[in-house]
Amino acid sequence: MGKKKKIREEFNEIFQSGNEEKIKKMLAKYPWLLEEVSGKMDNNMLEQRQILAATGVMEDELGSTVKIDDIMLSLNVDFNISKKEDDIRKILNDIEGLGLVKKELNGWILTSEGGEACDEFLNKNFKSFEL
Repeated sequence: MGKKKKIREEFNEIFQSGNEEKIKKMLAKYPWLLEEVSGKMDNNMLEQRQILAATGVMEDELGSTVKIDDIMLSLNVDFNISKKEDDIRKILNDIEGLGLVKKELNGWILTSEGGEACDEFLNKNFKSFEL
């Protein structure tokens, strides 16, 4: 177990440095690292989609910009997910960088791309729900 931990730490350092050649070398040498990295990325993308969906649900419900408290409420009530305000804010900032949400004076709104991604997520995951 200790050996894998050391390898993970070394990989994380190389990954942070952005050295593509070394990253590829380590992934070739330790293929199990790719599964771990992919799993973390999948989890991060799922969280982003959940925040996006909660924002979309509340934007439709309120008919205006959505405050973080409203997103927290939707996550809890509609998706049975509990997230801290700081975590939600960080994810919103990340997906704002992707052009999926926009920060307005009184809260957050979905962009047209964000609306499409939200609808796709909801349709794929909640076919039995009528929103």
